[in-house]
Amino acid sequence: MKLTLFLAGAILALTGCIYVGDSDLDDLDDDEAVRTSAQIPQNVQNALLAKYPGASATWEIQPYGYEAVFNQNGIEYEAEFSQNGQWLETEYEVSDAQFPATLLQKIQLDYPGYQITKREIELTPQGIFYEVEVEQGGAQIELYFDERANPANNSNEDA
Repeated sequence: MKLTLFLAGAILALTGCIYVGDSDLDDLDDDEAVRTSAQIPQNVQNALLAKYPGASATWEIQPYGYEAVFNQNGIEYEAEFSQNGQWLETEYEVSDAQFPATLLQKIQLDYPGYQITKREIELTPQGIFYEVEVEQGGAQIELYFDERANPANNSNEDA
């Protein structure tokens, strides 16, 4: 009897220590997926600080790894890292004036009647990319372009 109670207690204690994996976070609200630095692997935190010295971030667990949100020079950045700490990309929103005019013109021609609701510049190891959200009548489309305004795939988009 004592052995059974001991085993039951050990199982309960162990289940309370199980790590919540990324797939389990899919069921959580965005607020619950936000983590403090103490809950993020040290190699990922070190990668952020190597890329952006002095950055103080809030973190979100993503399917590809981790996203650090921080401010520098009045701009909010989202830096994305793999689970092993490899930098994947950094993105930030910009105004029309900070976005390539030729790309804005291309979007207006290809999507007449749509309003541009978001413009982001994405810095990646492969180069600079541009992400744009357009909306018309409640329908929203996300567009992604390379430096030459060619359509591209965004492999690190948040789920």
